[in-house]
This record gives sequence, C-alpha cells and structure tokens, in this order.
Amino acid sequence: MSKLIRVLTATAVLPGAALAVAGVLANAWWARLPDPVATHWGTRPNGHTALGPFTGMCLGLGVVAVAVLTATAVAALRRGRPLPRPTVGVGAGFAAMPAAVLLTVLVANLDVPDWQAARGAGVVVLFLLGAAALGVVAAFAGGLPSPVRETGAARPSVGLRPGQRAFWSSRAENPAMLGVLALIPVAVALVPAGLPWQTGLWIALVGAVVTALTYRLKATVDAKGVTIRFGLFGFPWRHLKLDSIREAATRELSTFGDGGLGLRFNPVTGTTAYKVRGGPALALSLENGRTVLVSVDDPETGAGLVNDLIAQRITRIG
Repeated sequence: MSKLIRVLTATAVLPGAALAVAGVLANAWWARLPDPVATHWGTRPNGHTALGPFTGMCLGLGVVAVAVLTATAVAALRRGRPLPRPTVGVGAGFAAMPAAVLLTVLVANLDVPDWQAARGAGVVVLFLLGAAALGVVAAFAGGLPSPVRETGAARPSVGLRPGQRAFWSSRAENPAMLGVLALIPVAVALVPAGLPWQTGLWIALVGAVVTALTYRLKATVDAKGVTIRFGLFGFPWRHLKLDSIREAATRELSTFGDGGLGLRFNPVTGTTAYKVRGGPALALSLENGRTVLVSVDDPETGAGLVNDLIAQRITRIG
C-alpha cells in the first residue's frame, strides 16, 4: 500500500465512513424521530434543537474537519514530513466526533413522542469511545515515520564574512491545530451535557483566542539576536540577545515531545520549546545552560547565521 493511500485511508476514508453511517441512519430513522429533538441533558432533557438544522450542522462540521485533516496530512506528506501517528490519530478521532454526537442524539430520541421524553444520553460515552477507537486505527494506518535527517558535528554556518550584514526570517503554521482547536469548543457545545448556550459560546470564544495565539510561529535573526513571535498578533513574544546565546544548531522534534505543542517549559532539563508542529527546529544553547527550541522551517540557515554573528561578535571583542 502506497504512503498516499495509507494517509487518505486514515484521514478521509475512516472518519468519512463514520459520517456516512451517521447520515444514512439519520435518513432511515427520520420518521421515527420527534422534531425538535432533545440535544442537552441534565438529570433529564432540558434543551432541544430542530432536527434538520442539528443534523446538517453535525454532518457539515464533520465534512469540514475531514477536509482540513486530509489536506494537512497530504501536504505534509508531499513536503517529506508526514504527520506522525499521534497527530493522525487525534485528528481522525476529532473528525469523527460530530458523527458520534449526532448518533448519540438520534439514539436517545428514537421512537419517543416528543423531545422531553428522550432517553438519557449515557450512550454518548459509547459513541465517543468509538470515535477514539477509530482514531487509534487511523493512527496505525496513516502514521508514517519522518525521514531521519543527518546531523554533522560541525556548527552550521552560512559563510557570513566580516563586516557583512544579514537577516533571516522563517515561520511555521499548523492548520491541523487550527482545525482541531476550532472544533473542540463546537463539539463540547454539541455534546448532550446540559450546557446552556451562553456556556457553549464562552467555550467557543476561549478556543478561538487560544487558536489565534498558538497556531502560528515566527522567528527572526539579525545582529541584535533572535526574536520569537507566536500567533496571529505576534504575542506572546521573546527576544534573545546575541550575547546570551552560546551556539545554535538544529534538532528534529516529535510532535508531543518536550510537553507537546504550544509554549512548553521543562524545569528538569531547562528547555523551553516554542512548537506548532513536529519536525526540524532551531535549537539555541544559552550561556546560562538552558536550551530554547523553535519549530520553524529552514532552521539550518537560521542556526548558521546565529553562529556566524556570534563569531563576528567574539572577533570584535577580541
């Protein structure tokens, strides 16, 4: 089986099949369901939504999630850095979650006279476990190892000559993170858990803010040092002066290593990681013994420029 077929199977076929099953059952059971249907529960059903819009919203969210996941996985494969198994598994599980939510509501409302007579929503656990199991299968089906990059013992360099000036800028984005973080609050709001719409709105707002702050990362290098900026608005940000950096190198990061994605600090190793994805990263060894990792594209050039600028600074001081 080719790599592309494996990726498509994991990211499109499996969660797409879950959506198809949910859609077929919704159509087959339509006459046996009340309209509206119960969609929120406390000790008993306490919220309802029209059957048609609710079904369309669940299936629509699922289609969007599958499309985002598939496009991201195929693009990563073409770049030579396929998504690792944990990322594929989590993405497929979340893409299948709207189908799980829809099936929960359909089963709870099936053959009842009106939404207030709907059964309990405890079955949601079974369907969410099913989505998780689908994610596990997808992870093994479509998670591919990234190629191992050879690393040399010598420090990277761009050949900057004395008196020359240079500037380097690079960034990285994680569309999968954007899609997953946007889907989480929507999925939570849809899960029959008795949440009022105001609570769901606040959850969605918090998810949108977190997404805006973390899904994009940018790093720049110039004679003053290294500047790191997160998110759409470049905040949070950090500037490392050149005299605080001992040397620069590159490192291959796993998606969930060093604490996962986002801004992570390991108090044991003294490593701070700015991550929006796994793969190549700029590794800065500081004079205080700590390490800063930045997951941006083309880190070799950035590391080489940092080392050359440090060498020039030492030469001038000497």
